[in-house]
Order: sequence, then structure tokens, then C-alpha cells
Amino acid sequence: MSIQRRPAWFKSFLSRYKRSVVFALALGLVASGCAALLMFTSGYLISATAMPGITLFSVMVPVACVQLFGFGRPAARYLERLVSHDWVLKVTSDLRSMLYWGIEARVDDPSRKRAAGEYLGLLADDVAHLQNLYLRVVFPTLIALLLGLGAALLFDWFSIPFALLMLLVFALVVGLLPFAALLATRALSEQAKSLRADSYASLTDDVIGATDWALAGRSYDAMRSHLARGDALREVEAKVRATQRTLSLFGTLALGATICAVIAWSGASFGGDGIAANLVAAFVLGFFPLIEAFSVLPAAVSQVTAHEDAIRRLDGFVAEPAPTCDNASDPSVEPKLDDTAISLVDIAYSYPGSSRPALEDVTLEIKRDSSVAILGRSGSGKSTLAELMRQTIEPSTGRISVAGSIGYLGQTPYLFNRSLRANLALGNAQASDDELAAALDAVGLDDKLESLENGLDTVIGETGIGFSGGEAHRIALARVLVADAPIIVVDEPFAALDPETENDLLDSLFNATEDRTLVVITHHLAQIERFDRVIFIENGRIDLDGAPADLMRANARFRKLVEFDRRNPLPAVS
Repeated sequence: MSIQRRPAWFKSFLSRYKRSVVFALALGLVASGCAALLMFTSGYLISATAMPGITLFSVMVPVACVQLFGFGRPAARYLERLVSHDWVLKVTSDLRSMLYWGIEARVDDPSRKRAAGEYLGLLADDVAHLQNLYLRVVFPTLIALLLGLGAALLFDWFSIPFALLMLLVFALVVGLLPFAALLATRALSEQAKSLRADSYASLTDDVIGATDWALAGRSYDAMRSHLARGDALREVEAKVRATQRTLSLFGTLALGATICAVIAWSGASFGGDGIAANLVAAFVLGFFPLIEAFSVLPAAVSQVTAHEDAIRRLDGFVAEPAPTCDNASDPSVEPKLDDTAISLVDIAYSYPGSSRPALEDVTLEIKRDSSVAILGRSGSGKSTLAELMRQTIEPSTGRISVAGSIGYLGQTPYLFNRSLRANLALGNAQASDDELAAALDAVGLDDKLESLENGLDTVIGETGIGFSGGEAHRIALARVLVADAPIIVVDEPFAALDPETENDLLDSLFNATEDRTLVVITHHLAQIERFDRVIFIENGRIDLDGAPADLMRANARFRKLVEFDRRNPLPAVS
């Protein structure tokens, strides 16, 4: 993708805020025009006041113009910055919202897994590139082009040959030199972007694994490695800046030569006696503000490679629609699920590069307000089935229908470094304190809430520091309850818990979800008799399906599994 071939979301931002774009460009042009006219009238006034026989009346108009343009330049520049930055910040705010939703929808998709550092680079660095693209490339380039054309037209009023010379100079400064800067720095910019992305990923990885580095006695090695990456990045960035400065120097020399040409031309055209001689200083000084508009272009345009690369990544992430359930494209069609909460028909799913499907020929219906345990070995496909139910991944073949939203509780629930209230209200910002307290009571944390000095305002440490593993799971479950999702999917919630905590959490889980559909993905058969239904996945297919009591009577393999599990509190199903 090139910047000329803008993606749909890019175009939508331009069309949504087109009035702001036009207004910002107009204000930028007015500000630069006022700067040029201020110097023009100042040059005329300086020359005029040096003439013999000058009267106050003869300089009243130039003095008024100096005051007008002197006030107009900062006012127009302030309004231009206000409008352009307001527009760009709205665009980046909208884009960040789209990215957060995109990350939330795709973070659990194994086929599109990204490192945390990549997400950090996407949200911070790439969005910043889009912001800089508008503020430091698009606006300055368009304003410089318009100023150049305006100056050429002004000179054309006095001398067509000299106007053509001005056009040639402007083409050099606005077109050729920025293009040369782009070519000269493209490879270096790509190298810098690669190093920066690697730095994001590596630093995030090192921070998350800081404890392991410390325990291994190699914290210094990790820090030294990060500093080395930083040095390499700064070295490449220094080369980019050196190239930009060199080309900017050529541009400044070209503009300096142009000023000399303006002096020679204006002296030859207006250098005689009389009022016209005042135009020599006016034209010369009036040309200086154009240098400010043109001199930034080589450095700005040389960043296009990084901006283009950022837009390509953003396009690949935000352009894909989030997976939706059947009939979502046609809001007039309502799914006819009757008492069915989840329906999967002829489902198959294969991971990219895998030689065999993770799931194949899976058809099942889960009734509303029922509790279902999905069992299987590690790698049997049960977690893939959970992701398909949640619709974070799409099946290779088959159809999925879901009646309502789904709340999710994973193996290691993440608790934010915020208040207990903020953690609980994550999925329902309008929830009252009474509702939050009721959810904590439902999961057996009412006593814990009463013991907290600051109650719901208690700040939970990052990743749940200050709470036990069982309490963190309960808080996460309470968060799902507050979100009021009719379907709750729980994926391996007991993997890291001791048997006593596991049983307590199961009690809370069943008690809190009596009027909801509960799907538990597990390899453990604790309290299996409390489920309405058990589904056993083997090699990507449904091998057993039925009520626990029926399977205990009719299936010898299931009986052996249950008996083995009771003798060994935390085995894997085999």
C-alpha cells in the first residue's frame, strides 16, 4: 500500500473532518501570507521613511498594514494550530479506539498472535506516525506548494521570465530536494523502524520477565542488551538526521541564491528614484518568510517511509471487521434459537501451517441456563472450541450462532492496577456500588470486601498483588457477573489452584450462574456430577456427550476417568 492508495478508515477520517482540514489549511496559508506581507510592508516602510520629504500621511497606509499583518500572523497561526491539532487528535483518538477494539477481538486468536511489545508499538509508535504525517508532512507540504504558486503569480505580475525562474526554484526546493531526501533516507528509516519495533518487543518481554532475570542473576545483562539496542537505534537516527541536514543545507543555499536573484531583479526593476525604489527592500524582505515554509520539507518528506509503513500495519489491523455471529450483517434478521444458547453446525478449524485440523465435524447445541463441562487432553481441541464459541476466531467451515453476549473467565485472570470498583465495572461502567457488592457476595467475597479499609476504592496491585489466586479468580468472576452476560465461558480456571480453593471456587461458580448458561473448559473432573452435561473432545471430535449420571452408568471409560480423577486430585485426562 502507498500513501496515495489510502485505506477505507483513512479516507473516512478525511471525509468526516473535511471542513476542519480545509479550515486548517486556509489558516496556515493566511498565517504564512501574513508573515510574508508583514515583511513586505515593513521593507517598504523602512525604505519610505528614509526618503527626504516624507510626510505622516504618506506612511499611514504602510503603518496600518504592518499592524494588521503583525496581529494577523500570530492570530492565524494560533488558530491554525488549534484547528489542525484538534482534528488530528480526534482522528488519533478514534483510531486508538478502533485499535483497542481490534486488539480485544483478536488477542486470543492463535492464528494472529502478537507479542505485547508489538501491540505497544502499534498503539504508541504507529498512531504517532499517523499524527506526524498530517502535522509535519501533509500540512507543511500543501502550504508550501500554495505559497510557492502564490509567490510565482505575484512575480508574474511584474516579470514573466523571473516568475518562471521562481517556479523552477520552488520546484527544486518543494519537489526535487524532498524527493531526494526520501530516497536517501528510505533504507535508514526502515532500519530505524525495525530496530524500534524490536526494542518495544524486547523491552516489554524483559519487563514481564524481570523476576526471572533477577533470579538468574542476569539483570545487568538484560539492561545492557536493551542499552545496546538503544545505541544502535540512535546511531541510525543520527544518520537520518545528518542526511536531512545535508539536503536542508542545499535547500537553504538554493533559497539564498534565490534571494540574491530577487535583490538583483528588484534592483534592476525598481532601483531608480521615486516611490518605486521602496519596493526593492519590500520584495527582498517579503521573500524571507517563504524560507521558513520551504526549509522543513526535506526532513518532513524523508519520514514518509516510516509513515507509510505505519499506515500499512494499521490498515492490516483495523481494516478487518471483527468476527460476528450469523445474521449480524442483516439487522432485520433475528436468529431463531428458541431455547438454544450456542449452536455449532459442522464446525471445522485448522491453524495456519498445521497438517491436521484442530476441530473437525463438530455439531452441538447448548441449551439456555444449562451447565456444560467440556473435557479433553491438552491439544485435543477443547480450548479451540471455546474460542469458536466466543467468536474470537472464525471456523474454517460451518456455522456458529450465539444468543447474547458472552462473559469469559480465563486461566490467569488479569487484574488492573486500579481500584476494586474499576476492575469490577470493566464490562459495565454504569454498575452501581450495590451491584458491585452483590456480585462480590455472589462469589463469596463479601467478607473480603468488609475487611478492606477503603472498600471498593481499594487499589488492586497489578496482576492481583495483594489478593490470593483464588480471590483473583473470584474477582474476575464477579466482573463477568457485573457485565450481566447471559452466557459464561470458563477456560481451565482451576489449573493453578489447590484442591480446596478449586472446590470453593466451583461452589461460587455454580451458585453465581444458576440462571445463566455456563460452559467450563477443563481437563479436571472435580464435581463433574454437578454439571447438566459433559462433552469429551478427542482428536478434534466429540467422543462422549451426555449427562454425567448417564455416562457413569453406560460408559466404562468415563467411569474410569472419574475414579482416577478422584484418587489423583489434579491429573490430566488420559
